[in-house]
Amino acid sequence: MENDKYKLEIIRLGLLIKELRRKEKITQDQLSRSCKVDVRTIQRIEKGKQNITISLLFSIADSLKIESSILVHRMFSENI
Repeated sequence: MENDKYKLEIIRLGLLIKELRRKEKITQDQLSRSCKVDVRTIQRIEKGKQNITISLLFSIADSLKIESSILVHRMFSENI
C-alpha cells in the first residue's frame, strides 16, 4: 500500500520534532502558531499520523531553530 511506504519515516520525523520542540521549551500551541497551522496538525505530526509538506517542514525547522536539511538528516541517522 503506497500510503504505508514511508510510515516509519513519518513516525521518526514526528518523534524528532517533538523532541526538538521540548528541548526548545516550545508548546505545541506555540509551534502551531509560529507555523500558521492548527495545533491538531502539530499533534498529528508528532504522533506520526500526518505527513507534511516540504514548506511546513521548512517552517517547523525554522521555528525549532534548526536547518531543515539537518532535521531530515537526524531523522535518518539517530535512534529516536
